[in-house]
Amino acid sequence: MTWRERELPLLDEGRPEHQVMIDYIKDQVGEGREYINDLVRVVLSERGCYYEFRDLPEEFSGAVGSGFNYEFVGTQAGLQMLDAMHDLAMGPESADTFEISLMAIYTWDGLFRAEDSFVYHWRRRDGEEEGPMMAGIYRPEVLPIFFKVKVDSDLAEPLLGVRKGVLFFVANLSDQHLLVRIPHMGAGVTDLNEVTRTRTVH
Repeated sequence: MTWRERELPLLDEGRPEHQVMIDYIKDQVGEGREYINDLVRVVLSERGCYYEFRDLPEEFSGAVGSGFNYEFVGTQAGLQMLDAMHDLAMGPESADTFEISLMAIYTWDGLFRAEDSFVYHWRRRDGEEEGPMMAGIYRPEVLPIFFKVKVDSDLAEPLLGVRKGVLFFVANLSDQHLLVRIPHMGAGVTDLNEVTRTRTVH
């Protein structure tokens, strides 16, 4: 399977760029299988996938195309994946590591609370480092209701199958939780935090 690169429509005047992009991805993904817990809503279709926080819809990530993959994993497998990502973030980076971001939310009542979340971010660009920034409390034995990793590192290949991409996890009440991997390949990847005037979206 390969990603289909799509040009974004021209921006609507008066609307934030990130909202135009979010609306575009949602429209391209269309209706699909929906997965919801207290924090997050996920839509998967043959045309792409996305997640959004139900109370904070600007917390969003998605992809257009068929290159993503997903599976249902048990609680122990989810904890092991999160531990591996945490170890990757906390360990020494390689010369071929450019970004590691990890966000885990353990409980949710509509507000971010340090004791209910863990956030880590580090990035290197053009020889300059950003971070590391770390907030909240990491709980190695507690399954989050949601976690997301964004990474650009050769060290991630054993976990993602590629060096660059996004992985997110959505917990269910049962022992079957949703794990989605979105590899980033080629120039069509757009980061909603770094919008520019000309872009394509995977």
